[in-house]
Amino acid sequence: MRIIKYSLIALALVGCDKNDDDKREPLDGNDWDIVIPTSSNKPGIGNTEGLPIGTPWHPPQGIELVDRPNKPFDSNTELLYGSLNTFYADVNFVNHTEDTLSVEIPSGLIFIFKHEGRTQDGLLTSPLKVKVPPTFSAIIRDTTTIYVGLGCLNYTKAFPWEENQEEDTKDYPIGKDMYKPYVVTTDENLLRLLDIVGDFPNLALTEHYNPQEMFDDNYEVPKWQEIYAIIQNALWQITDGPGLLLKDYRELLEALEPYR
Repeated sequence: MRIIKYSLIALALVGCDKNDDDKREPLDGNDWDIVIPTSSNKPGIGNTEGLPIGTPWHPPQGIELVDRPNKPFDSNTELLYGSLNTFYADVNFVNHTEDTLSVEIPSGLIFIFKHEGRTQDGLLTSPLKVKVPPTFSAIIRDTTTIYVGLGCLNYTKAFPWEENQEEDTKDYPIGKDMYKPYVVTTDENLLRLLDIVGDFPNLALTEHYNPQEMFDDNYEVPKWQEIYAIIQNALWQITDGPGLLLKDYRELLEALEPYR
């Protein structure tokens, strides 16, 4: 039920008609023409079983990824990375060197759910660069933990935050200790969407939202959150639908323009 309601919110944001006089529309054709085909039959995408296909990603030498299941979620927005926020995954770095290292995380990296159950996997929609200081210095003796905003790859699966009851997580879309980085997608349709949304630096996440609020009867989508719902809807059309339609492609381009 929660999946359906959230999805209807996203669909409502992109369902309105656009002015035919919009001179920025780059393509001619029928509203129902498919601009980017579906990938719903690919492993790990949509409702198709298996693991997503791609190129393995590993952090640079000297950096280790570790689990921190008992580390409380930190809502400091300076720890929030990415440009789509359907849910967050925590990433915990250990720097075994004596120097601060830069970790580059590529756009298209897929985070897979590491426990049992039918829960969304996630897609990173923009490249990240994270500075990781030495973990075991005289001053810092903890992991560097960040929260990566992701899009959902599986429309019919559950959101990781649905069962959050702990004080640190209940008001945030965080899947704490639920995900691990897996591969960088090589799916050509997902890559085409990433090409569209990847050149908008002002999409960078600066606010949190409370996913539980959307189930209130009088809920209204915050204005700042609308663009992320539009991007997620476009992603779901590729992962679970018939593909990205021309009318929604045009809608996406128009909605992205203020975020350059």
